[in-house]
Amino acid sequence: MRPFRNIWMLEEIGLPYKYVVCKPWSKVAKSVHPLGKVPALLVEYYVNNGAANEKENEGKKTAPFVVVESAAINTFLGDAVRNHTTIADNDDDTQQHQQQHNNNHNSISALIPPPSMPQLRAKYDSLVLFVMTEIDSQSLWIHRKHSDLSNVFGEAPGAVIEARRQFDNALDVMIDEIIITGEEDENNTSLKDGGGDGEGCCYHLLPTGFSAVDILFVHCCSWAQQIGWLEGNGTSITTPAMGNSDKNAPKPLPPKLGSYLKQCRSRPAFTRATELRKNQVDEKKTRPINSKL
Repeated sequence: MRPFRNIWMLEEIGLPYKYVVCKPWSKVAKSVHPLGKVPALLVEYYVNNGAANEKENEGKKTAPFVVVESAAINTFLGDAVRNHTTIADNDDDTQQHQQQHNNNHNSISALIPPPSMPQLRAKYDSLVLFVMTEIDSQSLWIHRKHSDLSNVFGEAPGAVIEARRQFDNALDVMIDEIIITGEEDENNTSLKDGGGDGEGCCYHLLPTGFSAVDILFVHCCSWAQQIGWLEGNGTSITTPAMGNSDKNAPKPLPPKLGSYLKQCRSRPAFTRATELRKNQVDEKKTRPINSKL
């Protein structure tokens, strides 16, 4: 699930990449991640020092290195693009990807605030760590460990119930962090108070616009909708009840959050990443039983 965050980020910035499908704890995963987890980013790059062409940069590639943790991977990618770091790749699409990267540089460089803007970078870092600790690891991952993967980690209904409470509280904090810019709706309803449908407005977590922290938060909201902790857009997704049924009903989707999710998911990069995931799922369904990844 978490690799989707990095695929979305890679599609946003337009750098060439190779997506290797592997299961956690597999030989492939263990070859790049110390705990055999996914995702992990294997990087090979060179710094463009103004050479006229790529041949003049030959021999300047760094030794391959690995970046782990999905949030750290996205931060690295955003910093790399902003600093004009070129990722080496031998695919035929490299030139096309690089041209896309150059054309979109001004817009994608805002995905990660630079360290030279300490207040904005601190805001970004704070929100990223809040999402990763309060929503991901202390909430959604607890559910996955002790519900979906209970055969591995064991059942812990009390921990899952507490994780759900934690999620509800942390989600309210993040909703308050959503910034709305643009015009009010035709009824002059204040969208900052959750009114209206959000048409003509922009929703983001940083004052500079859409950023990598939006990718993390949207993904976590999708995760919560999938397991029935948060209403889907227009439909409620239910999950097997554990304890009081009222407490396990999906959290209502506030209009402000609904408009925010709709806008972020309308981005072309999100659509491309979603299509890649769909193709992967379809391929898995049609793969022979005795085949290997």
